Amino acid sequence: MNAKRAVRTVLPVLLGLLLLAACGGKQSFDEPPKIVYGVDVCSACNMIINEENFASAYWTTGGDARMFDDLGEMILYMHDHPDEEVASAWVHDMNTAKWLRAGDAWIVMNAGLVTPMGTGVASVATEQDAQALAFGQDGAMVLTFDDLMKQLAGGHLMIPMGGGHGGHGGGMGD
Repeated sequence: MNAKRAVRTVLPVLLGLLLLAACGGKQSFDEPPKIVYGVDVCSACNMIINEENFASAYWTTGGDARMFDDLGEMILYMHDHPDEEVASAWVHDMNTAKWLRAGDAWIVMNAGLVTPMGTGVASVATEQDAQALAFGQDGAMVLTFDDLMKQLAGGHLMIPMGGGHGGHGGGMGD
């Protein structure tokens, strides 16, 4: 009698869990990957990600999260791994630390910007904020994320590395 009661109690729970697993298994790319600051490491340099305002990340179509301590590193990593399909890319607004879809962000490339890996690349939510960040800086550039990636792919743009907390590599991404 106890065995029948156990089966009647456990069986519906197991079936419910099985249904949940079957229905809820699809990965959502509508939110950025979760970064645990001070714990998670950069996919490019393996250093701990500490500065939220400069962190960036993306999901691959296979459901893998790539996380970076410096936006310039993510851009170079994406450029250096063209076979990796990106489902969604995310950047932080440097001023507010809010996540933005990379395609909606404005990118500032400015040697005067101090970023974790010394790339001088940062993102903001509006073109006005980007122009303000670039104002008066020789050689500063303001681009959309998509335009930056196109220029990098075409060889018209370089992202410097170095001067940050590790300074590895240089140029177009080793």
